[in-house]
Amino acid sequence: MDIALVRSRWRAVLAMFAVLPWGLGLPSAALTIGWDAVTRQPDVLGTSMAVAAGAASFATVPAQVQTVRALLSRPRLTLEKGALVIHDPVFLRKGARIARERIAEVDRLDWKDAEASFRIGYDTTELTPFREPLNVEVRLRGDHGFASVRRLHHGTWIWRFARRWDRSPQFPVQGDRYRRIRIRARHPVDALTALTEWATNSAAPDAGRPPHGTADEPC
Repeated sequence: MDIALVRSRWRAVLAMFAVLPWGLGLPSAALTIGWDAVTRQPDVLGTSMAVAAGAASFATVPAQVQTVRALLSRPRLTLEKGALVIHDPVFLRKGARIARERIAEVDRLDWKDAEASFRIGYDTTELTPFREPLNVEVRLRGDHGFASVRRLHHGTWIWRFARRWDRSPQFPVQGDRYRRIRIRARHPVDALTALTEWATNSAAPDAGRPPHGTADEPC
């Protein structure tokens, strides 16, 4: 059984266009150098600027990939018989499993109480690259780390740069361990009910039940 998660589409589009100009620098550099080689009229300053632009563009390729992932990926939670599996290509290379017995409780999250950055503890992670309303919180017994989390050189530095000195959102980081996981479910009431029933019921969830959420994603 899957629970669909959502994230803001317009924020993802803005992030993609913010790094798109850097991506145009690489072909520009190649065209400039190639043109100089063909015409044999090398422009040292122009070539140097093109090479610098190309190098900067190449360095931002992982960040460009990340913005595309944020726009196109479909994050979700899968409720298996003995584990909660988190699928989020933006932050995780593969699904992260949390054993059912490690789930303490699930609660509805009040965004008004959670939006202030000083309220977000270091034991809390938020599955979003954006500062947007989250609506469900999964609390764990003990702390949990994500072994498959993407590192900074995979492009996640773009989200850290975007938030600057603010701790919100506090997305998963390699080596950190968490006791609370905050998500944005497409249908928070249904997600809360499904997670609570799954966590407190020893029976396996109905695998034939369709995923929660088929409506358009909120902004």
